[in-house]
Amino acid sequence: MTLKPGLPIVALLVLVCSCGQPVRHGGAANPSALETAAKASTVTITSGPICGYVDDGVYIYKGIPYGQAERFMPPTDPEPWKELRPCRSYGPVAPHPARQGWTDDNQAFTMHWDDGYPGEDCLRVNVWTSRIKADAKMPVMVWLHGGGFSEGSSQEQAGYDGTNLARDHGVVVVSLNHRLNALGFLDLSAYGAKYAYSGNVGMMDIVKALEWVHKNIAVFGGDPSNVTIFGQSGGGGKVSTLMAMPSAKGLFHKAIVQSGSITNLMDPKYSRRIGAATVANLGISPAQIDKMASVPYDLLLDAYKKAVSQVTSEARTDGALPTNILDMLVFGQLPVVDGEVIPAQPASASALSLSRHVPTMIGTVYHEFTRNQEDPIFKPLALQQAADRTAAGCEPVYFYQFCWESPVLDGALGSTHCIDIPFVFDNVARHNTFTGGGEDAIELGHRVSALWTSFARTGKPSAEGMPEWQPWPATLKINLETILVK
Repeated sequence: MTLKPGLPIVALLVLVCSCGQPVRHGGAANPSALETAAKASTVTITSGPICGYVDDGVYIYKGIPYGQAERFMPPTDPEPWKELRPCRSYGPVAPHPARQGWTDDNQAFTMHWDDGYPGEDCLRVNVWTSRIKADAKMPVMVWLHGGGFSEGSSQEQAGYDGTNLARDHGVVVVSLNHRLNALGFLDLSAYGAKYAYSGNVGMMDIVKALEWVHKNIAVFGGDPSNVTIFGQSGGGGKVSTLMAMPSAKGLFHKAIVQSGSITNLMDPKYSRRIGAATVANLGISPAQIDKMASVPYDLLLDAYKKAVSQVTSEARTDGALPTNILDMLVFGQLPVVDGEVIPAQPASASALSLSRHVPTMIGTVYHEFTRNQEDPIFKPLALQQAADRTAAGCEPVYFYQFCWESPVLDGALGSTHCIDIPFVFDNVARHNTFTGGGEDAIELGHRVSALWTSFARTGKPSAEGMPEWQPWPATLKINLETILVK
């Protein structure tokens, strides 16, 4: 292996996981046969028995129902079952608009999207674990996907696969789908108590998933008292929002925000305007509001998007549109500060107090969407979030900037939005259309994933071959020559 200067060679990076087994990065050496016999992976969760499959020592379960919900209503527990339920393939993903990347050859090649199949019955979790023993007590990492609050899924990127983290780093990985866009965040609360929570049901889905983790993760070898939530872009925004939700308190113990710090959610004044405009665009009167439950999704989405555009223009005229470019971009498609589900803005003193005992990792990638200059979109909000949490006396904040640049497409990508994901999941080789899959990049992925999983294990990120990471205001500059800037 040839490594760049400043990145010392570690021929076999051996980290002893909680299960006492040495790391086998990438799992390429002597992979075991795929085991699909039901008896090999059957476990019983609160809803009933399920089976998955075993791949190279990792037990994998996909598409497990964690809840159910009527349109615009809060989620409830799933209907239980008695027969063995196979959970070997991803379940439905939340319906969302067509991707621009489907028709952009470069993006379609690099991202290699897997968008699955849509369905409103989409409340599903996926689990990767190396042990199905209740006494294993491995750290749990719950991944929240990107795409803002309007798009995306738990399977959309190759980098999201949890196999390598589970096998090589001794953690239990969970990912999930939840309701998005109009299905998850259309505020119809002006139309009566029945719809009081409609503007936040997408976030309530995530809380329901965390409740499922709390009740069931021990079956998969996880420790329900050591849960880390982590997410990138919109997933980071969801992590930021969860830290401001009383119903989520105690369901997670550490948090990682990757290019997704968010400080301002929707004001009910404007979220209700969007709700009213959507209803009007559909030609539905207030007296007929229950007809919203049966509007075909494509019509609902079109009416919602038009309403968001209309109310954004109104907010601009009112002088109420946020000045931060990111807040402007996502205005109208966010959770709502309704005083109950989300009592206050994430940057408020009360919200910070709610999560003050939660250690956090916060950061961005260097370029995000602008190849020729340092990140002007996410970094200011990330810096502000780190400063706010520190000033409020919260548990330590570890701040990073991911600076490694992809060689793919003649280096046109730079350190672009999402490029950190394959490194965090130790999936540099798996997602080689994005990373190039070079040996140095793979080695860096081993170390970055070790930082993330050590944080999940202990609350302090550390890895062999990496500098000792001090809390904010220090910044870890992650590259082939990673340095700590104080």
